[in-house]
Amino acid sequence: MSQREQLLPLGFRSLWLGQLVSNLGTQVSLYALGLWLYRQQEQLAVFASVAVVVQLAKIAVMPLLGRHLARWSRRRVMLTANAVSSAATLSLAFHLMRFGESIALVLVCIAVAAAAEATLLLCFSTLIPQLVSPSQLGRASGLFASCDGAIVMAAPFLGALLAASAGLVGVLVIDAFSSVVAAVCTLVVVLPQSSSERIRAKQGGGVRSAIAQLWSASRLRPLLMVNTVVAGVLAAVEVAFPAWVVSAFGVGRLGSAMALAGVAFLVGSQLWSRYWALREACTWVGLLRRALLVQGFILAAAALLAFQVRVGTLVLIWFAGVSAYAMAVPLVLAALQGLWQVHVPPHEQPPLFAGRYALEWLSRLVALLGVGVLADHVLAPAMASPGWPDWLLAVAGPGPGRSAAMVLGLLGWAMIVALLAQWRALGLLRNMS
Repeated sequence: MSQREQLLPLGFRSLWLGQLVSNLGTQVSLYALGLWLYRQQEQLAVFASVAVVVQLAKIAVMPLLGRHLARWSRRRVMLTANAVSSAATLSLAFHLMRFGESIALVLVCIAVAAAAEATLLLCFSTLIPQLVSPSQLGRASGLFASCDGAIVMAAPFLGALLAASAGLVGVLVIDAFSSVVAAVCTLVVVLPQSSSERIRAKQGGGVRSAIAQLWSASRLRPLLMVNTVVAGVLAAVEVAFPAWVVSAFGVGRLGSAMALAGVAFLVGSQLWSRYWALREACTWVGLLRRALLVQGFILAAAALLAFQVRVGTLVLIWFAGVSAYAMAVPLVLAALQGLWQVHVPPHEQPPLFAGRYALEWLSRLVALLGVGVLADHVLAPAMASPGWPDWLLAVAGPGPGRSAAMVLGLLGWAMIVALLAQWRALGLLRNMS
């Protein structure tokens, strides 16, 4: 493939840039708002409520989009979403500047911004097959999928930094400006004619109907299962991993681990873009299965006492595990996104992707709500009770952060079991690609 053929079309690059700026602005402001709520109430549950409201708002908007998005102008929907998001954040900034704190208003604006972000994500993902050629689906899917992961890693740092330097109102204004940038990027794109043929488009049957349709299709059921499990595991790891590292090793190691994970994530993104994205879609299944196995065994190993010891060789192995896990994240997300694009026809993507994303965000919501309960109220009391056999304590250990480490171990086994259950069904996708 020549360099010219590898270059993605200007329309895709423009929309991708707009989504990158808008999504980054939204995530940064959401994190800053979460910090602000925590400082006001000094309760971790209030900080966690931001994540819960975000997932609920995303799920709530999917039924409407699943039913009607195929018949609506995608450009108008994206411009409306950007306008609503910008208006909500500016209104909140004005209110905070004039009248002071209002937690109820903050949560409402968070929900509006999250719903707008979900709308933009669904619109853009269903436009990808119409914006790029079939041979470019791999690279486009990789950029689309890795963008979200990179923002999740960067948003906490930028949110804390901007909140400290520009203040909460300044962060909200920056977020509103990012939505304007995304709207401009949308305006300059000439969308394909097929994306605006709304009269002939079929009306979707809602989220439950879409999930049922995905489940009943033998080629899509394994993707739905694996996609849902991966979404929940990644969300839970985002909570359990920092808690484990801070408790067991201190804040210093967390900073080193996150920096190394960021570098590994970029390396994984480059590996996909320069190698796997250029290969046939049938090879993505093998990559997905191997990457998920690696991630599953790395998470399972976190529950072993050996990886709590501060010994030179084991520390190096620990950091290598963190790097390997982070490197596999963009490969897994890109392979999943590419397989969805290949196996779901473009005209069916709006309603079916609405069901896919609704189930994915529901999985994240359950993971975010359950990981703390599992670690603090189930595993920690259980490990503190007497009567455990010596061999089990020798493997798990009673040290600090053990409950969080055990959560990671359980997540690893959940990923392995789910993958093995769908192993053969995923293999059949290679013959359909």
